[in-house]
Amino acid sequence: MKNLKGKNALLTGGSRGLGPVIAEALAGEGINIALAARSEEELNKVADNLSSHNIRTVAIPADITDEASLQHLIEKTIETLGTIDILVNNAGIEWVSRYVSLSPDHIRRIIKTNLMGPMVLTRLVLPHMLERKSGHIVTMSSLGGKKGSPYSATYAATKAGLIEWTS
Repeated sequence: MKNLKGKNALLTGGSRGLGPVIAEALAGEGINIALAARSEEELNKVADNLSSHNIRTVAIPADITDEASLQHLIEKTIETLGTIDILVNNAGIEWVSRYVSLSPDHIRRIIKTNLMGPMVLTRLVLPHMLERKSGHIVTMSSLGGKKGSPYSATYAATKAGLIEWTS
């Protein structure tokens, strides 16, 4: 895709961290954006900040660890924008802690958010792209996936999983 103007992107993790920066870059290319994250208030702020770009923007609260929420996210994005031309799997969480101090629930949440969420969302969006024979998927990882750091073992494992999955 050389000319991106008028294309439609679905961006997870759109409310904070790299999300607003990615959204701004997409908007600067004239790309319409569906912003997804758990925080509706923060999503709306990011959407408001993009209003000067003359693009369509929709904020859709979603939990990428929940498949029903992902289905709703896709349906709402297509209903509002028409298609999903670009999927940006950006959502992620990290708990910096000694591994033995992480509860099994925290470990599961990190894996579901950082690894399972992007994999399942991609699996749900991909048939639409294949049917149209058009689309791009961008999955954000981390250098932590290449070489983990102390107190970030689970995070590093999920990012390594993303790197291998998309290789």
